[in-house]
Amino acid sequence: MIRLKNGYGIVSDGKSYTLIQYAIQTSKNGEVKEIQKSISFHSTLEGALQGYSNCRMADLVSDYDMDLKFVKEAIDDLKREIKAYE
Repeated sequence: MIRLKNGYGIVSDGKSYTLIQYAIQTSKNGEVKEIQKSISFHSTLEGALQGYSNCRMADLVSDYDMDLKFVKEAIDDLKREIKAYE
Protein backbone atom coordinates (compact mmCIF):
# COMPACT_ATOMS: atom_id res chain seq x y z
CA MET A 1 0.00 0.00 0.00
CA ILE A 2 1.12 3.54 -0.73
CA ARG A 3 -0.10 6.22 1.67
CA LEU A 4 -0.56 9.53 -0.11
CA LYS A 5 -1.23 12.95 1.38
CA ASN A 6 -4.67 14.38 2.15
CA GLY A 7 -6.29 11.11 3.19
CA TYR A 8 -5.67 9.14 -0.01
CA GLY A 9 -3.79 5.94 -0.73
CA ILE A 10 -3.17 3.33 -3.41
CA VAL A 11 -3.56 -0.41 -2.87
CA SER A 12 -2.80 -3.25 -5.27
CA ASP A 13 -4.03 -6.81 -5.66
CA GLY A 14 -0.94 -7.68 -7.70
CA LYS A 15 -2.68 -7.10 -11.03
CA SER A 16 -4.24 -3.65 -10.74
CA TYR A 17 -4.28 -0.56 -8.54
CA THR A 18 -7.10 1.02 -6.57
CA LEU A 19 -7.12 4.64 -5.47
CA ILE A 20 -8.69 4.80 -2.02
CA GLN A 21 -9.71 7.52 0.39
CA TYR A 22 -9.55 7.04 4.14
CA ALA A 23 -12.67 7.97 6.08
CA ILE A 24 -13.91 7.71 9.64
CA GLN A 25 -17.02 5.59 10.19
CA THR A 26 -19.08 5.54 13.37
CA SER A 27 -21.27 2.50 14.00
CA LYS A 28 -24.68 2.61 15.66
CA ASN A 29 -23.13 1.55 18.97
CA GLY A 30 -20.65 4.46 18.80
CA GLU A 31 -17.60 2.48 17.68
CA VAL A 32 -15.33 4.63 15.52
CA LYS A 33 -12.99 3.09 12.95
CA GLU A 34 -11.04 4.12 9.88
CA ILE A 35 -12.30 2.67 6.60
CA GLN A 36 -11.04 2.70 3.01
CA LYS A 37 -13.42 3.91 0.30
CA SER A 38 -12.56 2.85 -3.25
CA ILE A 39 -12.37 5.88 -5.53
CA SER A 40 -11.15 4.44 -8.85
CA PHE A 41 -9.47 1.40 -10.41
CA HIS A 42 -6.37 1.53 -12.64
CA SER A 43 -4.22 -0.89 -14.60
CA THR A 44 -1.00 1.06 -13.89
CA LEU A 45 0.50 2.91 -10.95
CA GLU A 46 0.88 5.97 -13.17
CA GLY A 47 -2.86 5.87 -13.86
CA ALA A 48 -3.61 5.65 -10.13
CA LEU A 49 -1.33 8.63 -9.44
CA GLN A 50 -3.08 10.61 -12.19
CA GLY A 51 -6.40 9.70 -10.59
CA TYR A 52 -5.07 11.02 -7.26
CA SER A 53 -4.02 14.25 -8.96
CA ASN A 54 -7.48 14.65 -10.51
CA CYS A 55 -9.19 14.05 -7.15
CA ARG A 56 -6.95 16.55 -5.36
CA MET A 57 -7.65 19.22 -7.96
CA ALA A 58 -11.39 18.54 -7.70
CA ASP A 59 -11.10 18.82 -3.89
CA LEU A 60 -9.32 22.16 -4.20
CA VAL A 61 -11.79 23.57 -6.71
CA SER A 62 -14.75 22.55 -4.55
CA ASP A 63 -13.18 23.96 -1.35
CA TYR A 64 -11.73 27.28 -2.57
CA ASP A 65 -12.37 30.12 -4.97
CA MET A 66 -9.19 30.21 -7.02
CA ASP A 67 -7.65 32.31 -9.73
CA LEU A 68 -5.66 30.74 -12.54
CA LYS A 69 -2.31 31.55 -10.87
CA PHE A 70 -3.31 29.58 -7.75
CA VAL A 71 -4.48 26.66 -9.92
CA LYS A 72 -1.11 26.62 -11.72
CA GLU A 73 0.74 26.61 -8.38
CA ALA A 74 -1.49 23.79 -7.08
CA ILE A 75 -0.84 21.73 -10.22
CA ASP A 76 2.91 22.30 -9.89
CA ASP A 77 2.79 21.24 -6.22
CA LEU A 78 0.90 18.06 -7.15
CA LYS A 79 3.41 17.26 -9.90
CA ARG A 80 6.29 17.60 -7.41
CA GLU A 81 4.47 15.41 -4.90
CA ILE A 82 3.75 12.71 -7.48
CA LYS A 83 7.30 12.84 -8.82
CA ALA A 84 8.50 11.96 -5.31
CA TYR A 85 6.57 8.66 -5.58
CA GLU A 86 8.13 7.69 -8.92
